[in-house]
Amino acid sequence: MNPTTPTTPTTPRTVDQNTLRRRGVGLIAHDPARSYGGYTLYTPITSAGEIHLVDIEGRTAHTWNSPHPPGRQAQLLPGGNLFYAAKDTSGPTLFPIWDVYHGGIFQELAPDSTVLREARHPFHHHDASLLRNGNLIITVVEPLSPADAARIRGGIPGSEAPGGVIYGDVVYELTWDGEPVWRWAAIDHLDPEEFPLDRHFAREHWPMANTVNELADGSIVVGFRSASSTVAVDRADGSVRWRIGPDVLAQQHHPHELPGGTILVFDNGSYRDTTSVPYSRVLELDPRTGEQVWSYEDNPPQNFYSPYMSSAQRLPNGNTFIAEGSFGRLFEVTPGGEVVWEFVVPQFRSFGEGVGLESSAGAQNSVFRAYRYAPEELPWL
Repeated sequence: MNPTTPTTPTTPRTVDQNTLRRRGVGLIAHDPARSYGGYTLYTPITSAGEIHLVDIEGRTAHTWNSPHPPGRQAQLLPGGNLFYAAKDTSGPTLFPIWDVYHGGIFQELAPDSTVLREARHPFHHHDASLLRNGNLIITVVEPLSPADAARIRGGIPGSEAPGGVIYGDVVYELTWDGEPVWRWAAIDHLDPEEFPLDRHFAREHWPMANTVNELADGSIVVGFRSASSTVAVDRADGSVRWRIGPDVLAQQHHPHELPGGTILVFDNGSYRDTTSVPYSRVLELDPRTGEQVWSYEDNPPQNFYSPYMSSAQRLPNGNTFIAEGSFGRLFEVTPGGEVVWEFVVPQFRSFGEGVGLESSAGAQNSVFRAYRYAPEELPWL
């Protein structure tokens, strides 16, 4: 072609500038012969209040709608109603990131999204679940006294909340009427010398609980992200029955008990001391010894990494369902670590779009946790 010959202009092609969405969303892979099957429940963390249920082919099976954005997550209750931990956007702001992870509203929703009952706590953050007795178990913060705040070790120097305040974690058992019937404060039972904050975390919140749930014997599991520790709390006297610490874990999420008494946990892997390359893994641990019973990591390990949020769930067929929460990637692996189902959350939204969280403007599909359910757990569907 003569270089002076004009060419016909072509229509420019639009490239999606969101990296995750550009790689593909929805159902990515499925091995029906080895997958457990069932339905997957997830709540995009930037949702305006929509909770999604998809079938094993990634098709929408049901959606709940709440006027409140998620505090973190939703999960099914026996009988098929939904427990939803929502965000009270009218609540107080204690420090900037508080607006990201506080909740404050607990609801039981019918399949048609009708609110059947509700409780609130203005200083709730991260996790909440139901005890076997029907009460709520929740994590909240309360300001430490100046003397106790001076005992907190680690963290970024000078990064306390306004006024030099450090907020400490407290676990409450509440009735659905909002009445507290049990209280456990970390500062009363944990030695700050033994639970220092990782040096990369702010000193405004110690030791940053992100998980609370019940063991078979009635003890309470609490996971502390900023101290890379998980403990079991004796309900009778508040003492720590066992601890899995930073020699094993790194900013972990969702530690919970399996039927045999082991603990399944999503080990996020940020700032892990033993490697220069961050990666996540899922661990099944003996809580008394910290010994690994089972683990999953990708090959190479850095292909699987979620710096925050995330969860893992052992399925009845022995597979493990995993939420790589930071990137909305949900997948199922066999006991041998082979992926047999993968789905990428297709709902992208910015924190700044109507939920009072202007600190993160980019559209994201993150989820705090996700859950897999058998069809019989959804009798109304």
